[in-house]
Amino acid sequence: MAICGRINVGKSTLFNRLISSPKAIVSAIAGTTRDRNYADCEWDKTSFQLIDTGGFVAKTNNIIDQKINQQADTAAKEADLLLFVVDTRAGLVPEDKQIARMLSNYKKPIILVANKADNLRWRQQTANFYQLGLGDPHPVSAINGSGSGDLLDAIVNILQKTKKRIKTKTPEQRVIKVAIVGQPNVGKSSLVNSLVGQERLIVSHLPHTTRDAQDISLVYHGQNIILIDTAGLRRKTKKAVDPFEKQSVAQSVMTLKKSDITILVTDVTKPLTWQDKNLLQETVNAGKGVIILANKWDLIPDKKTDTIKKYDDYYHSFFPFVTWAPLLYTSALDKTRLAKILPLIMAIWQEKNRVIDANALDKLLKKIVKKHKPAKGKGTKQPYIYSLKQTGTNPPRFEIKIDFKSELHHSYLRFIENNLRYKFGFNGVPIKIHIAKTQNATDKTK
Repeated sequence: MAICGRINVGKSTLFNRLISSPKAIVSAIAGTTRDRNYADCEWDKTSFQLIDTGGFVAKTNNIIDQKINQQADTAAKEADLLLFVVDTRAGLVPEDKQIARMLSNYKKPIILVANKADNLRWRQQTANFYQLGLGDPHPVSAINGSGSGDLLDAIVNILQKTKKRIKTKTPEQRVIKVAIVGQPNVGKSSLVNSLVGQERLIVSHLPHTTRDAQDISLVYHGQNIILIDTAGLRRKTKKAVDPFEKQSVAQSVMTLKKSDITILVTDVTKPLTWQDKNLLQETVNAGKGVIILANKWDLIPDKKTDTIKKYDDYYHSFFPFVTWAPLLYTSALDKTRLAKILPLIMAIWQEKNRVIDANALDKLLKKIVKKHKPAKGKGTKQPYIYSLKQTGTNPPRFEIKIDFKSELHHSYLRFIENNLRYKFGFNGVPIKIHIAKTQNATDKTK
């Protein structure tokens, strides 16, 4: 079901109201919404998918506005039902009539929604919209929620009659959420469009073209995956160039925290930045899987046999704390190495949930200690490691048990982590190691 209408009539506010979540960025500035924004909605035991759009913009030479129109057109073609939103306070305007004729051409059921009818006086003004010939207007206030229940009843009534509904996901269906983050204009939206095989997101050379975090669902080898394109994140400045940047960035950071795997997209033709490093550090701290893309590889001239090695050395020296993360040299334009991304997502997901046998860990610990005993810390006794056990997954978590009077240096923890990776893999996955101290350990490592 697609929400359509002219710009600035409250479509995104209505979208948020119906899904009971502030998923779409809302602003009084016209044209805030650009890409199609999808969300599941459920009412009266009927579930359906709702699509927010930027609406239809009057004839314009602006390339962004033209692409917003294309996105709205695609949404209307996909939908089984159209919600045509008009502005009660602005009244009936010529553009509403044009859009009404346009929507009729889709041959889909249409519900006329008279938004901003916040009180009885404004609800009485909705009678003007009968001129559109689309039946009774449904007065609602997306701001305060009045009329939204009646609107949902009308939606469900039509969906049940047409038998158009979707099933609500059961808890057993685990979806892998992949956040795609990076600086503005590194090619995140182009990458998503290439992966899904359609222009799902508006692409432009202008920074911050993407504003809302966009969820794009796909199925790969039977596994449900959600790619979440985010607004470009850059170093903080005193003055934001884009009025929506602050909201977009906050939404992107929240998306990163809720994801399972993060793909950091960088522009290989430009130097890496501290913001890139901070994004990766935050990702690792949150226990997310990591994939690094050096995008726009097609723009690197005169590539030789050692070109990739030179870039490998540069990326690894800039990100020394994630040398275990896969690094791909890609081009969203000519699709270089894009076919490796989805298999990598699947592999990292398996690694995040991998369980290592206790006996295998015990054998590895004995080899580690035999190879290099932990050094004595200042003012402490010689550390004695009693055991190494796995305590959790997603991400893999381990516990090292030592004597309560000793300490382990952080360099030795890295040594243990490196051995875990060498023996068991964990490609693209952060490893968490916790130190536990004990006075009475019986399972001493010989």
